[in-house]
Amino acid sequence: MPGESPSFGPDNVVFNLMKGLKKIAPDMSIDIITVRKDIDKSFIYTGLLPNVRVHYHSGFKFLPRCLQDPIIIRNFFQKNNFDIIHSHSPIALSQILNSKTPKILTLHGIYWKEKKFVKNPFLRLSFYNYNTYMFKKIFPKIDAFVAISPYVLDEITSMNICDQPPKMFQINNPIDDSFFTKTSYKENDNIIFYPAVIRALKNQVVSIDAINIIKNKIPDLKLTLAGSISEPKYFKKINSAVNRNNLSNIVKYVGKVSRDEMLNLYRKSSIVYLLSNHEVQPMVVLEAMATGTPVIASNLKCISYLVEDGVTGYLVNPNDYDKIAEYTLNLLSDKAHFLTMGKKAREYALKNFHSDLIAKQTINMYNEVLQSKTCGKSSF
Repeated sequence: MPGESPSFGPDNVVFNLMKGLKKIAPDMSIDIITVRKDIDKSFIYTGLLPNVRVHYHSGFKFLPRCLQDPIIIRNFFQKNNFDIIHSHSPIALSQILNSKTPKILTLHGIYWKEKKFVKNPFLRLSFYNYNTYMFKKIFPKIDAFVAISPYVLDEITSMNICDQPPKMFQINNPIDDSFFTKTSYKENDNIIFYPAVIRALKNQVVSIDAINIIKNKIPDLKLTLAGSISEPKYFKKINSAVNRNNLSNIVKYVGKVSRDEMLNLYRKSSIVYLLSNHEVQPMVVLEAMATGTPVIASNLKCISYLVEDGVTGYLVNPNDYDKIAEYTLNLLSDKAHFLTMGKKAREYALKNFHSDLIAKQTINMYNEVLQSKTCGKSSF
């Protein structure tokens, strides 16, 4: 909502990128459009930064986003002129493909793989299948494509969607300055933080099994779960595991938290878990590394590009709770190892994910796209 900084998902990426862009190019004018079902009236919010306008559009509560978002966005662009359109959703571009304005897409989800972990047939059809269809449709017609991970580049290249693909750029997700602020030694040494939307894909139940193994070996052990509940049945499964193992005094669910609360939880914690069955370039891992907090994460290809196993974090089979417990015990029992791993993680994040760096790479991309279009407008 207005005045609030997002803490999860692509909104978080856009917020960090916007702050980086304004820092590098303060005269740049940025308009952000977002369709929301939790507001009753559309409005424009200008309180974030100078020359940044966030256009909140109210959506129809019972109409799928895949149907209403493209129409709302098309109507918006018909009333405004821009140098570049940079979308973070395939369906957002579907009704404006004929526009002469250069169009760029950043893809945040590999929909055709993620849908394997979604049981709701309507959601599979209306979101995952439709986004996959729209991505394949618009990909040949955009001017540039941003892969947030080498993993995405590999996936898109292997699909061979068209003979003449758009310009391809590999630009990481940005992490804001505030996450890199050095803090004093962590006082609450035995807190494990698991920030993720509550759903089967994120695999939080395995963390309960791991904690159960070491609960009697680590004094004052705590596991904090944070994130909105996307799948209520899965949340019940988590609670059942907590109650079955008598972990109610150890495991705490704090709901969806603000950006400031999220940062505070990272700083208090000694370890961050992310044991997902699928990811693309998880902000959780990048943010944990930026705060100098060691991660224990799934040994997915995308995460292997971020974490050097045993050096800046641990990679593990996401369902191997015995190994997760072993790595957790290693870190909590050896403070020197914990501090060294956290320091190396922070150094790597600073060199690769800081929003200043990502903003510079993004502006260079904008310039290259504008020059290739030779549209006669000044570049950023």
